[in-house]
Amino acid sequence: MKAVPTVFIKSVSKIPKILFEDNHLIVLSKPSGLLSQGEFRGDPNLVDWLRSYWGRSYVGLVHRLDRNTSGVMVVAKRTKSAQRLTCALQEGKLTRSYLAWVIGNLSTPVQWTHLLNKNSVTNTVEVVLRGGKTASLTGIPMNYGNWKGLELTLLKLTLETGRSHQIRVQAAHEGFPLLGDRKYGALQNSFSRIALHSFKIRFPHPISSEFLEFEDPLPPDLSKPIKIH
Repeated sequence: MKAVPTVFIKSVSKIPKILFEDNHLIVLSKPSGLLSQGEFRGDPNLVDWLRSYWGRSYVGLVHRLDRNTSGVMVVAKRTKSAQRLTCALQEGKLTRSYLAWVIGNLSTPVQWTHLLNKNSVTNTVEVVLRGGKTASLTGIPMNYGNWKGLELTLLKLTLETGRSHQIRVQAAHEGFPLLGDRKYGALQNSFSRIALHSFKIRFPHPISSEFLEFEDPLPPDLSKPIKIH
């Protein structure tokens, strides 16, 4: 394995951690604060980091994580692998599970289905009664905590669809906004970022079809809410 580039991303805490790599794909842990893909401002991002790491321009980004969401991702190295992984995602064979600290006390599993509509101008998503795209997920309470007087539930969430801001919007609509998510209703707290982490991914290898599964435990900053402040 080649040396991991550190010059492109100045902060060591923003450098992705490689979990697995072969000739066809790479599985890595994206830290919070790193964009998945570049924006017009030219901020450091995962795609450019991989171009530097691989020494070539093609990067097959199969799915994305929001800038302040951390966790495991799979990225294709070749077009054939990208096409097959994208098909696996569309067919529900590539599955992702998340851990999220939500504000409130949830004692039973949930299954949420909504219609979502995205405003590309404001980069916001809302629940609508008609005309939107179906978004579905399931959630299981895993732990409970407290952050500066706010009761919290650690939810394990499994996506059945992959919509933009899906977890954040659906949780907020149901009255359980994510800790730190000021865009979608969590205005009464000062947590450093959105408390959302992609902790598990499972998918068929694009060449061998063998199912692979990888987990990425909660980072230290998301372990804080279980302590009473």
